Amino acid sequence: MGYISYCGLLCSECPVYVATAQNDNLAKAKLAKEYSGGGNQFSVQDMDCYGCFSESSRSNKMCGSCEIRNCARPRGLKNCGYCGDYPCRYINDHVPEGSDNRKRLDRVKAGG
Repeated sequence: MGYISYCGLLCSECPVYVATAQNDNLAKAKLAKEYSGGGNQFSVQDMDCYGCFSESSRSNKMCGSCEIRNCARPRGLKNCGYCGDYPCRYINDHVPEGSDNRKRLDRVKAGG
């Protein structure tokens, strides 16, 4: 299945993670433009992602302020499905019920 991030996203399906792994600056430029808006402006350099567990994600503009990551990381969780508080307000706010990410986390929580 691949690496599951704290929020249930499969990193292998994340365009930012894939562009970083492939060192694809054209894809990163496209993603920066696509993700910019609503007061956030992203650059090619902001489109670096080595996964939630990477120390570099802490200072990354995309990941550094992620509420889910900042809650799960200090707890030493593989992902939020392993948390005793799942689903918490962070999950409820950012991972819609019925989404693929939520279903993955629900399966982890159920033990399967």
